[in-house]
Amino acid sequence: MKLRLLCLSCVSLGLALGAGLTLRAADAPAGLAGAWKLDVARSTPIRPWDVLTMTVAVTGDSVVLTRHLAWGADRKVEDTTTVKTDGKTSTANPVGYWLDTWYTNVYIGGDHQKHVTAEWLDGGRVLKLETTLQLEAQQGDHPVHIYDEYRLSADGRTLKLYELRSTRDEPLVYTFTRA
Repeated sequence: MKLRLLCLSCVSLGLALGAGLTLRAADAPAGLAGAWKLDVARSTPIRPWDVLTMTVAVTGDSVVLTRHLAWGADRKVEDTTTVKTDGKTSTANPVGYWLDTWYTNVYIGGDHQKHVTAEWLDGGRVLKLETTLQLEAQQGDHPVHIYDEYRLSADGRTLKLYELRSTRDEPLVYTFTRA
């Protein structure tokens, strides 16, 4: 009888600890949520833009990333990406303009959408996005693949974005601080 009670107690303790770890893992991605401001001095140049702020909203397995770009006092644009973080679902996001290095005479092509899959890595500290889209250049449409990792610092005050683009030889690195 005592052995049975001891086993039951151990199982109950294991379930309680397991539930606690599950709650921590589920809560972890929420640390990325909030407002972020690009530290221009510590980042890859974003010319012609002067300012980049970003809002990250996390709701269940959905994440909405909204970039706010400004160039001088009167040129302001916004870009929103919505994803499901199951690592499988490709979410189509409409794209009005190619805002990244748009001054190179490259425009959004194809269906004017970016198709994005996302998943959490490292216990929710890293958000991985993979994006495919078509860019229109003088020679026609070209497929582009973008691999992004948003990495939250241990103290939660810094967010680094590491970006690899199929159209570039060098990675792009952006450092954000909480706004």
